[in-house]
Amino acid sequence: MTNLAVAPAGAAAPAQGPTTAAELAARIPLPRQLPPRHDGEPIQHLSHSSYSLWLVCPEAWRVRYLQQRKEPPSGAMFLGSRVDDALSLYYRRILEHHERLELAQVKDAYRDLWHTGLETEEEQLGVDWQDVPQHEGFELGLQALELTFEQLVPKLGEPLAVQRRLEFTLAPGLTEWTVVCYLDLETCGRNPAGEQLDRVVDYKVKGTPIGQQKADRDPQASLYLAGRWLEGRPAEEFSFAQIARPGRQRRQMSATLTTTRRTPGQLRAALARIALAASEIDAHYRHFGADRPWGFADPTGWKCSERFCHFWRACPGGAGL
Repeated sequence: MTNLAVAPAGAAAPAQGPTTAAELAARIPLPRQLPPRHDGEPIQHLSHSSYSLWLVCPEAWRVRYLQQRKEPPSGAMFLGSRVDDALSLYYRRILEHHERLELAQVKDAYRDLWHTGLETEEEQLGVDWQDVPQHEGFELGLQALELTFEQLVPKLGEPLAVQRRLEFTLAPGLTEWTVVCYLDLETCGRNPAGEQLDRVVDYKVKGTPIGQQKADRDPQASLYLAGRWLEGRPAEEFSFAQIARPGRQRRQMSATLTTTRRTPGQLRAALARIALAASEIDAHYRHFGADRPWGFADPTGWKCSERFCHFWRACPGGAGL
């Protein structure tokens, strides 16, 4: 990504004329370092989750990543993580032992993973079960695995890698911080022409599944495909393998596989966006420091609420002073 390199000091002014998108992206002043955390250590990585939080609420980002004030996972988050763990175990078994576990075996593993994960969380901050009660969440996980094996697994292709950490920089020589992606599953299959098709898959257990229009603009899909692209082994597709929980809009659990693609231009745009976010984070730190508010979420948005933000009650822009 040489077109996103740090703009050199004292560079000559560009010639007059229309400015291309690549020229504009090249003007993003990437910081050599990200701000230090409360313990004095600099932040070393940006990820999809940190970038997404930055977009919705810079103040929540400051509290989470600089002040290091963590929040307990919600019941829905804990449920999704355990289903993710069980499916990862299934695919890892294929890769490492060439063995396909039966659904009953994966359910047994899920039960163990649930109890082990719960013990770990209780030793830390616990789990906030307000959105999904504990017993209900456990049963939903078993149902989610049944539906996944019935409707999603046959469509995902053969595994290439499971829970792989993908790490890259945005400019040559920029070694103080990186962008990190955690890919749930990478698979290969065949397109209608019989050619190999590589895919990145992300598991979701959600109240509202991601539709096609949102998937085509989703920053996670863009960033993960951009990471594969920078590796020199691009994936043609990104798929959200989704289980939709029962709720007000549906009586029964359902499964959907929503697949999206990105053009090279869209991949460059995703990298430019996270580069700009890094520049904005650096600018906020230089201007406000680590202890002053950085800017609040839209008060009409979902994030700025007691339900979805554990920092809301103590936030000047949330519950107020």
